[in-house]
Parts: sequence; structure tokens; C-alpha cells
Amino acid sequence: MNREKQQADNVNMPVDLSNIDDRYYLFGMLTVFANRMQTVGDTVFEEITWKQWFALLGSSVLQPLPSVSQVANFLGTSHQNMKQLLLRLQSRGFIKLEKDKADLRRTLIKLTPEYEAFDKKYRESSSIFMDSLFEGISSESLATARQVLYQLDNNLKAIAQDINKQEDNI
Repeated sequence: MNREKQQADNVNMPVDLSNIDDRYYLFGMLTVFANRMQTVGDTVFEEITWKQWFALLGSSVLQPLPSVSQVANFLGTSHQNMKQLLLRLQSRGFIKLEKDKADLRRTLIKLTPEYEAFDKKYRESSSIFMDSLFEGISSESLATARQVLYQLDNNLKAIAQDINKQEDNI
């Protein structure tokens, strides 16, 4: 058997993951899952990318009129990255960025009728997607997963703060 054929066969062979520490397995799977979610997500919408949809989701959850910083914090990204996503969404007509009259340093996010039409267009398929994604997972398992992810997020934030403190002391 030639080397290329053998390597191709190895790619499709099942891998025994039972001996991997659960923490390392979950750590790796979170990364794999995020990559796979974005790859699949980018095929879901005709008009926008998965990351743009995620920015819209955060903006809609925090209504009425969240600031760019509020949505960035909610979604765990930088103000600069969120602003870039939102500028693209504004150019497509889904949102309008407006200065806060009470504090001109803040930029507020207003959803537009184009967003409402987009949301209506994908509401049923989004529901079907979520049902399919979570098929076979009990409410109890979802609650446990939520608690675990919440704690992982808090731990990661604490690690980031420690790193920032160490960098400040250098």
C-alpha cells in the first residue's frame, strides 16, 4: 500500500478518546465545536456571516438600545471587533448606530425594519436548527452544561485578569 493511501485511510479511522482526561477532552471539544459551529453557521444565512448574526443576536437580546460596549462585553469580544461587525451590519441596513444623546462617548445600536424582516425570514429555520442541535439532550444535562460553561467562563476571566496584572507589574 502506498504512503498516500495509508495516510488517507488513517484520517477516516476512528480514534479512541476514552483514555483522555475529561478536562482535556472538553477543552479540545470546545475549540472543535466553536470551529464547526462557525463553519456550519456560515452556510445558514444568505445575507450575513455567522459572526455578524451573533452580533445581531447580542444586540437583540440587550434591547432597547444597547451600546457597542455592552454588546461586546455580553458576547466576550473587544469593542473594536464588535464595532467592525456592527459597521458591516449597518452598511447592510440591519442596524443603525447612533450617538447616545446623554453621553456622546457611547454609541447605541438600534435594530431596523430590515433586521425585523431578516429575523422573521429565519425564525422557523432557526428553531428547527436549535431543536436538531440539542436533540437527545435532557433538560437536566442542559442545566449542568450551562453551569459548567458559566464556571469555565468565570475561571477564564479570572485567568485573564491575573495575566493582565502580571503584565502591568513588568
